Amino acid sequence: MSLVLLLAILVPSLGAAVIAATTEAGPRPARAIALLTSLVALGLAAVLVIGYCRFAVSGADAADAARGAARSQPPPATQAPDEFAVVSFAWLKSTAGPARWDIRLSLGLDGLSVWLFGLSALLMVPCVLASWQAVTERAPAFYALLLVLEAGLLGVFAARDLILFYIFFEFTLIPLFFLIGIWGYEERRYAAVKFFLYTLAGSVLTLVGLLAIVVWAYQQTLLVDPESGATYRQLTFSILELKQRLIAVPLDPAWQKWIFLALFAGFAIKVPLFPLHTWLPLAHVQAPTAGSVVLAGVLLKLGTYGFVRFSIPMLPQATAASLPWVLWLSVIGIVYGALVALAQSDMKKLIAYSSVSHLGFCMVGLFALNPLGMQGGVLQMVHHGLATGALFCLVGMLYERYHTRDIASFGGLARRTPWLAFFLVLFTLSSIGLPGLGGFAGEFLLLCGLFQRAWGDGPLRGELLALAVLSTTGVVLGAWYMLSLVRRTLFGSLKEPYREPEEPPVRDLSLREVAALAPLALFVVWMGVRPQTFLQPMQGTLQGIVQQGERALRDYWQRPQMPQVRRASSPKGGIVPAAALQQAARRPVPPLPDGLRATAVAASAASPACVDHPASGGAHAR
Repeated sequence: MSLVLLLAILVPSLGAAVIAATTEAGPRPARAIALLTSLVALGLAAVLVIGYCRFAVSGADAADAARGAARSQPPPATQAPDEFAVVSFAWLKSTAGPARWDIRLSLGLDGLSVWLFGLSALLMVPCVLASWQAVTERAPAFYALLLVLEAGLLGVFAARDLILFYIFFEFTLIPLFFLIGIWGYEERRYAAVKFFLYTLAGSVLTLVGLLAIVVWAYQQTLLVDPESGATYRQLTFSILELKQRLIAVPLDPAWQKWIFLALFAGFAIKVPLFPLHTWLPLAHVQAPTAGSVVLAGVLLKLGTYGFVRFSIPMLPQATAASLPWVLWLSVIGIVYGALVALAQSDMKKLIAYSSVSHLGFCMVGLFALNPLGMQGGVLQMVHHGLATGALFCLVGMLYERYHTRDIASFGGLARRTPWLAFFLVLFTLSSIGLPGLGGFAGEFLLLCGLFQRAWGDGPLRGELLALAVLSTTGVVLGAWYMLSLVRRTLFGSLKEPYREPEEPPVRDLSLREVAALAPLALFVVWMGVRPQTFLQPMQGTLQGIVQQGERALRDYWQRPQMPQVRRASSPKGGIVPAAALQQAARRPVPPLPDGLRATAVAASAASPACVDHPASGGAHAR
């Protein structure tokens, strides 16, 4: 499976290279290569998703699952039990001296990333099909950039190394910048520059925060060489190892808050969270159809993914302290995005503001910090990519026929284009959370999680209850603006924009367009009828994140002024206060096994240090 993961990320890049080498052949070969490449990548991603689902359910890896045998050996120390198809190569590594480093090319999937990885591969097929006739100028360059963007998106969700994550995280900006700036509409250049500057500015602050975490883990952790018994510090960018070190040696609460704000700047802009959302509507309106689909379907999820992957597990005390104002911003975004969507006359801008509202729901679920809310938030992330991506496809198909997106120009289109009307109604009903469709499962779980948090014991009970009630208004407002869109465009007397007499009559969706929307419709219905299929694989990964968040929140509520206690690990891997080690150093030390005496002395001399048992092979003990 490791090879399949590597191929899934490399195939889009290879397809882009082939298109770039055959530019002279024109748009037709470029379309065919892009479609074939996206289908191959989707097939590889489907193999990985199915393999992970079996792995998560049975507790066996892909090979053992195929043979029907359970996994008998535990995963290595550098791999979490829920990680799958892991690829790891040393990139920059030093193994000698008191200061070492280990930067790796490390990829893998877990319950948080697997569905977003599959979503990225799935949405690229409708993007290619929806652009088949819409993009005629510089088509080879367009499809090459689209495939490069797919490779970046697949890489960012598979990255297990912090440097690799950030490279993919920033790399996705470049192809989308050109897709908007070259193939967008009237204000495409302004929209592309605003999108790039907003997201780049936030990403720089995020990089500073991530580097601060790495430096803290390096300074506060001592490891023991299993061969020589000497202690050393190691600079690592492994996301898993950084989490383990921060569990044993938490960041100082004051520093956590500053680092949380640095990460928040980049991730909140990506979401986008109110009031950092102003770049999104313009980017959506000016982007070509494929750009809007990728932007709404996947790129916005990088922000919510970053919060769950980094902020909550690595900075739990800061997350607990920031919970009220993050929830307030999320709920304001829910209501604000819905109210502004109600006032829109442009279809694309309406759906763009609906994304601000829906991503606010995702944030509410994630920061409820309980299993219901977290699972509902992640499920809603996946559903939003499916439903909103399909809605942007439909708006693009409508624009191809009438060259306008003005809602007032349409009426009664269900008679003229029944298949388009069918898909528009289906994805609208799913978007507003109709039971039986995907939107209901995610919204129901995350709202239950928020109400559960509000009804629990805590000093913010009244405030959280008010937030929970306000967030439900977004469901009502969402139904209002989406059903209003459907009523005004599909029903009533037939009304169409003016067309020249010599223009051919408008036709319903072609087979190609139906093929682009059908897989999204299938998954939306599947998610609504059988949500457990999507929830069960993510439960193991999210459980550990939720436990850290709940523990930090409980401690923060019980002790608002948390003492800044530095900790170090005991020789057996347990966590004990550093002060206890200092007192123990002043008393006679009982005989220790070989190699541990130097470790204990080093730990008592540097109280913040975290020392590992040499029997563990130098790996950090949880």
